[in-house]
Amino acid sequence: MKKAPSPGKILLVRNDRIGDLVLTTPAMQLLRAHLPQARIDLLCSAYAAPVVQGNPHLDEVLTDRGARDSSDLKSTADMLRSRGYDCVVVMVHSLKNARLVRRARIPLRIGPPVRWYSPLFFNRTVFQQRSRAEKNEAGYNLELLAPLGVGAGEIPPPLVRPAAGPLERAREYLEKGFEGSGPGPLVLVHPGMGGSALNWPGEHWAGLIRLLSGEKKFRVLVTGSEDESGLLDHLAQVVGKDRPVLLWKGGPLEDLIGLIAQADAAVAPSTGPLHLAAALGVAVAGIYSPVRVHHPRRWGPLGPGRKKIFLPQVECPGTYRCLESRCPHWPCMDTVRPEEVLEYLTGILR
Repeated sequence: MKKAPSPGKILLVRNDRIGDLVLTTPAMQLLRAHLPQARIDLLCSAYAAPVVQGNPHLDEVLTDRGARDSSDLKSTADMLRSRGYDCVVVMVHSLKNARLVRRARIPLRIGPPVRWYSPLFFNRTVFQQRSRAEKNEAGYNLELLAPLGVGAGEIPPPLVRPAAGPLERAREYLEKGFEGSGPGPLVLVHPGMGGSALNWPGEHWAGLIRLLSGEKKFRVLVTGSEDESGLLDHLAQVVGKDRPVLLWKGGPLEDLIGLIAQADAAVAPSTGPLHLAAALGVAVAGIYSPVRVHHPRRWGPLGPGRKKIFLPQVECPGTYRCLESRCPHWPCMDTVRPEEVLEYLTGILR
């Protein structure tokens, strides 16, 4: 592949979910190391922007309504065109993003040829088959930098930096919420997810919370978005009162990042808060689906802390989705037991 001239103004586009953005931060670091004098900006979704707050490898963070929302296509394209970028690297494919970068008249447009129409919008493509889940999403992001001369070598850990204000608010919230509960290790449990993969059954989440909070061994912080408040209320009812369990229902993402940074360990399915915890150096336990496109080979957390993946030990025939009752192993997520997760957490936090 012929190397393109080194551009002076580069735009990265990763305007989807929180975990996806976390796994894009290694590419930002390597691109900055390769082109230290270039201007490197990022377009991400507005709700995920706190993930890259204070990222030293970016000059500016721009936001839109997300990769699948075309309602702001014209205004975003006009804004990008006015900035005069030499190059754009689109790291999450959507028709909106393909149209966006062409309408912005960016000369060098790099992206994956995911759909038949991709060559109409990208003039440099990097062939990928992400659905095969043969490597981590961070590795696929790095591959897209090849036309700029960035080699896809060792992946540096993701970078997330909590802001000072949210950190202080998190400390105050936890001190007040756990007043009188004792100084036990703090385990953050995030049981909800956006539905992009199979999740653990609700009764297993409740069982784990009961085990963690039993005999007041651990302080347990259960977090969720506003859309997940019903799940959190149900878990609180099942778990019962008089336990060191605190619920955090929704709130700004920067405050969630501050809370995660205070935890000694975090447990979650394949979702953004798990990736945030791993990037922050918190020990994590991830509970994953064996379906190929959900597999931790692609979506496993990266970071400097301890990591343990709990995965049903089955030969899953699903590629793009769970086959449910047509699969001989269904429901396989039941086979991961709360006692296994407790044993791991007890071992690392003893």
